[in-house]
Amino acid sequence: MTAPAVAVLLVTFDGTRHLERLWASLCAQRYPAERWRLIVVENGPERRAARWFSERAPDVQALVPGGNTGYAGGNALGMQQALAAGADYVVVVTQDTHLEPDVLPALVDVAEAHPAAGAVQPKLLRREPDGRVVIHSRGNALHYLGVGFVGGDGEPDRALDVRPIAYASGAAALYRAAALRAVGTFDPALFMYHEDSDLGWRLRLAGWDCLLAPAAVVHHDYDFARPAWRRKWYYVERNRLINVLTHYRAATLALLAPALLAFEPVGLLYAARRGWLGERLAVYGFFARPASWRYLARKRRAVQALRRRRDRDLVPFLSARFAFGPVATAAVRFILDPVFAAYWSVVSRLIVW
Repeated sequence: MTAPAVAVLLVTFDGTRHLERLWASLCAQRYPAERWRLIVVENGPERRAARWFSERAPDVQALVPGGNTGYAGGNALGMQQALAAGADYVVVVTQDTHLEPDVLPALVDVAEAHPAAGAVQPKLLRREPDGRVVIHSRGNALHYLGVGFVGGDGEPDRALDVRPIAYASGAAALYRAAALRAVGTFDPALFMYHEDSDLGWRLRLAGWDCLLAPAAVVHHDYDFARPAWRRKWYYVERNRLINVLTHYRAATLALLAPALLAFEPVGLLYAARRGWLGERLAVYGFFARPASWRYLARKRRAVQALRRRRDRDLVPFLSARFAFGPVATAAVRFILDPVFAAYWSVVSRLIVW
């Protein structure tokens, strides 16, 4: 039996220092070499990654848009290329990951065994500063206010079972080509952050499932203590609100409105204390523009047209607590979480549509 065709997508931005290890881990995959191919999308004009692959692996397809299309836009371009070439599955990986040898076969095996799975995530691991290897994500979690975060980060590595998850992390995930054709790719307008929760949410609304494939293990060179690009917080908050406003039914939005409004001053205070209040205020500028209203209206119509499931069906996959290390401070755990969890315990029972 011929193995399914897999397109692996790598979006790079100033990331040539990661390529040696990532490419070596891809070459070591225990998957028929003739049934998978790598598509590289290099954001920015420098073409360093394109040259790197042309010298070492000329069969790799490198796309250079010329500007920075963001992680969302770069993957959308690569996904479209993969679909046009007839891939059965599309696997996205970030430039700071490397894969254990059974990742591709393990992901494909789970997808083939579960035809309703539109997305399958590997177990993601990271290294602590003291050298310990811990779980980075055993399936991403989605708070009912739209905040997406890695599930189980910092937990000891251990054996896990195949199971449903809220959505697959954009750090590494397999997407079924048929599902992408049905619901679309990453939304290029999001640029970066929450593009994975947007796609996972759309998949679930359209009737597809998201699963964890724990036998597939990907290592992510991620350090939460590393200084972050300040503009990141603009995209994180803007895209969270875009997803909330376009994915829920109007009645659900009405029920959640008090919590969403109460969360705004909390977010502003957090931003002010962390030094990115300007980026947080810029989010309001985005939503004040007529062009943004038109984009939101178009996206909402498109997302709602995908519906095969009720919001009620999504309730079990939504979190009421910010169970994520860097965010779960004492104030969050003992003040915010109890308040927002109590509100959710009431309104979630009213979501019957």
